[in-house]
Amino acid sequence: MNPRPLPAISHQPAPVELGRAPSPHTPTLHEEQAGPDWRRVASALLRFKWVVVLMVMLGLGAAFAATRVLRPIYRAQANVWVDVPDQRGNNGGSDTRGPIRQGALLDADAWVELLRSYVVLDQVVRDMHLYIGVKRPGDWPNFDGFGVRDTFRPGDYRLTIGADGRGYTLASAQGVDLERGTLGDSIGNRLGLRWAPPPGSLPPGRTIEFSLVPPRDAALRLGEQLDVRMDLNGNFLALELRGPNPVLISKILNAVAQRYVEVAAQLKRQKLTELTKILEDQLTTAQRNLDSAETALQGFRTRTITLPSDQPASRKSTAETRDPVRASFFDMAVERDQLRRDREAIDRLLAEGGGVDGLPTEALSAIGSVQGSVQHAPELSNALKELSDKQALLRTYRYRYSEAYPPLQRLAREISELQQRTIPTLARALSAQLAARESELGRQVDAASRDLRQIPGRALEEARLSRNAELKEQTYTALQQRFDQARLAAEATVPDVRILDPAMVPQRPVKNTAPRLLLMGLLAGLGLGVLGAILLDRADPSVRYPEQVSRDLGLPIIGAVPHLRAKDPAEVVEALRGVRLSLANEHGPGPLLVTVTSPGPGDGKSFLSANLALTFADAGQRTLLVDGDIRRGVFHRRFKANRQPGLVDFLRTEAGLGDIVQRTAYSRLAFIGCGTRTQRAPEVLGSPAMTQLII
Repeated sequence: MNPRPLPAISHQPAPVELGRAPSPHTPTLHEEQAGPDWRRVASALLRFKWVVVLMVMLGLGAAFAATRVLRPIYRAQANVWVDVPDQRGNNGGSDTRGPIRQGALLDADAWVELLRSYVVLDQVVRDMHLYIGVKRPGDWPNFDGFGVRDTFRPGDYRLTIGADGRGYTLASAQGVDLERGTLGDSIGNRLGLRWAPPPGSLPPGRTIEFSLVPPRDAALRLGEQLDVRMDLNGNFLALELRGPNPVLISKILNAVAQRYVEVAAQLKRQKLTELTKILEDQLTTAQRNLDSAETALQGFRTRTITLPSDQPASRKSTAETRDPVRASFFDMAVERDQLRRDREAIDRLLAEGGGVDGLPTEALSAIGSVQGSVQHAPELSNALKELSDKQALLRTYRYRYSEAYPPLQRLAREISELQQRTIPTLARALSAQLAARESELGRQVDAASRDLRQIPGRALEEARLSRNAELKEQTYTALQQRFDQARLAAEATVPDVRILDPAMVPQRPVKNTAPRLLLMGLLAGLGLGVLGAILLDRADPSVRYPEQVSRDLGLPIIGAVPHLRAKDPAEVVEALRGVRLSLANEHGPGPLLVTVTSPGPGDGKSFLSANLALTFADAGQRTLLVDGDIRRGVFHRRFKANRQPGLVDFLRTEAGLGDIVQRTAYSRLAFIGCGTRTQRAPEVLGSPAMTQLII
């Protein structure tokens, strides 16, 4: 029949290996394997699964704590439209003909610098209290109405509210009391703070920790956080701001854009105001020139007794004016004289303008040939207009910025270049053109003078004075039109900057480290748990694996008994049969003595001994099972036999061999119990009687 394990042995021990002394002729059951023993790793993980679970929980806890510190990052965006002039346009186009040239207030790259300037960011920082830092975000509502003076003391502070909600104590971060008072009074007045919360507005018994930095430092930090992009040939300025609070960054970005538009409109308004002042000065000079020309004409007519009513008749009814040749002669003579005076005036201004400030542009603009230089030298007229615009913009800049502002320095260099080189060069070229034209007109007048010598000199002088007065009147009229247009433009200024797309509150973060941190925490905890389980298994001194017997103890393995399954003991029975055959083949015929032991209790000695004895008995061999555990022996219960007299009684010569051998339910299996329990177990087992019993 097929023997089954004793039903009394109900526990399920770990696999048990039987070893013997090493022999060169005996093969081992388990050969050494290269690489890690995955079965041992799996067994260690099962035994120390609590370590793995604990480390995973610790890793997830650390990752969750990190997510509270490393918050998701959001991105807010806004677009601003800027009226930038077309870089491909020429100076002589339609955009430069009017008194106020169409185009932007600044160059394309200067718009970005204006956005990062302190005149924009300082106001935003003060309005939104960005110079305040709180330790707990929930304390922000307590700072409604908070403000600082122009001079205050930055640093870290702690405001402690009394238990009654009336008194307060303002201290430094080191715990030094700075001020005590009652809510309703001004908190931190001598420190430069403007903060007077009403009684009951602050929570009683709370401590509010906050820090203050100079608004200029906060503005500098905000400028570094702003990402500003603008195409040099485009009209769109893209603003971007990132931060952990989506609502706050949206408000900050919209406030920056709104302040940016206000500053740009104010700068343009100041530029037009300055341009109006420059045109007014030029208009005054032109008015004086016109008055001088009209006074000279009126004085000549008075001296020659020419009445105003005679002027049209004298010019239109006389034979000289009806003759085209004579009329042309007078026109050429008058134009020659006018060109000579304009050329001399330009040369005189060029001689006087050799200093640092360059030419006096206001006097140069009042010269008739310069105002009419569109026919002779249009570049000079455009250069003077450009100089007026840049001077107005420079004055506007100096109201707002210091001399170290890069756009201001660049604008000053451009004005100096116009005054020192460009305008003098164009003026010399115009003087040369006037001289050439004067010489040509002189030759024409000399050629026609023989036929016109009879014309009175009075008519020639009167025509010259009349033409001079007309030119001065044209100059004055042109400047008056430019002045009126500039004044009208200053009163109805259209800003060059407009908000195209305001910033909206972002709904999704652009950088969320929470899932990554949780995954890293899970993997790190799992890895540490696996590593800890393997290290604990390696540090365990118990013999639990076959390789420990062969490698550490130096004993070859002749068999292994697996765990006992509750409903399938056949695997254990076959393993015990294999152990029996290995023992029989190893020792050959004759009596066989097998000792089963283990380092500690609960390792399966009783299970293996009883079932191995039953296997030998089932094979037809006479078998004697001796319970050597004289302190905790339990075989007598399993086989329903007597514990005493037993082994201890025989060793103490209190009973004979025939008295201690007991029959069992199995015909070929005999049993010796442990006997009377004693405290001197090692001495009894090591006595000579034990040797006689074994022999």
